Amino acid sequence: MCLMALFVTILLAPELFADTIANNISLHYPKYPSAQIEAGADKEQIARGEYLVKLGDCMACHTDTGNGGAPFAGGLRIDTPFGALFVPNITPDRDTGIGNWSEDDFVTAMREGINPDGSYYYPVFPYNYYNRMSREDVVAIKAYLDRIPAEKHSNKAPQMEWPFNYRWLQFGWRLLYFDFDKGPFIPDPKKSERWNRGAFIVEGPGHCALCHTELNMLGSPKKEYYLAGAFVEGYYAPSINAQGLRHLSPGTVADIFMHDVKPTGGKLLGSMSDVEHNSLRYLRHADMLAIADYLKSVKSISPPVKGLQTPLNKEAGRRLYESNCSSCHNTGVVGAPEASKQRVRQILRDQGCEHLYQIAIKGDGPMMPPKGGCNICSDAQVEAAVDYMIRLGSGGKSDLH
Repeated sequence: MCLMALFVTILLAPELFADTIANNISLHYPKYPSAQIEAGADKEQIARGEYLVKLGDCMACHTDTGNGGAPFAGGLRIDTPFGALFVPNITPDRDTGIGNWSEDDFVTAMREGINPDGSYYYPVFPYNYYNRMSREDVVAIKAYLDRIPAEKHSNKAPQMEWPFNYRWLQFGWRLLYFDFDKGPFIPDPKKSERWNRGAFIVEGPGHCALCHTELNMLGSPKKEYYLAGAFVEGYYAPSINAQGLRHLSPGTVADIFMHDVKPTGGKLLGSMSDVEHNSLRYLRHADMLAIADYLKSVKSISPPVKGLQTPLNKEAGRRLYESNCSSCHNTGVVGAPEASKQRVRQILRDQGCEHLYQIAIKGDGPMMPPKGGCNICSDAQVEAAVDYMIRLGSGGKSDLH
């Protein structure tokens, strides 16, 4: 596409341009390798393991997709407030992967967070969620991983800051946040089979709370805010508890999983886009509905948020919104939440003002630049525009005025 044609496409059909970007990005997602099944192998166990690998979104972390890494060969850098970690190779290579691991080694690593050499894993590896899986589940995962192509790719040492570079300190983290609360998932006999299936997925292999729950200063989820939303890598992982999903049916939630579209319009962005491409789209429809059933039953409180701006900012917010925001948010082009619709405004309000302020100020992917592209706007001005968009125009007389 020549430069002029590209400009015309963006100008006349921005939604088409956005879809083109999304489609091009999706082309780079790796495919799950097929298991090489030998005679006499337990095909049902291997298939179960492959499904659990997809359910747990193992591909997202254990594949360095951005640098063309082979599936499950590791190498992805993960930056944390405590330093950088590099995800290990989990292909069956005997030198650099897990080819020499026994079943017990693998089960202990997955469910207890302990390396075969006895060292503790950092909790960026969600072993405290995988602990909800049974031994049979974890052994099935190994059965699949043992039969994918081996990739020789050496693991890199962590680059953690002092004192977190001492792995033995994880002993204290485990005492506080893991050891007292571990154990396989136990179904609630008072709940339906579908609800229990959803609870197992969300609390176990899906490890949804790792992104959708605010973390404390030591990197452990704040249980009182369970699934009430948090920021991850500059993107807002929205509230997916009963409050956050109260306007969405289980079928709509399943559609988000299947079709990569937010309820307010536009594609999923950030880490959630990876989750959708590498995990959610592979789920059985019954599992999608089970997840939705469970999520819509979760009663948790939302983190404290800042209140609305004072009425004195109404006019300033209106001017900024109309000059910088309305071209996209009045019509919903390029996937922008269409604020002219009351239902969309309600969903946005449910996310909390503070979260929306941060998205507007920091940006939300290539189609939503920081501050909507208004480089001279202050944070306070942007917050006023957000207030105008989601609250000050929702009196019922008209859409935005």
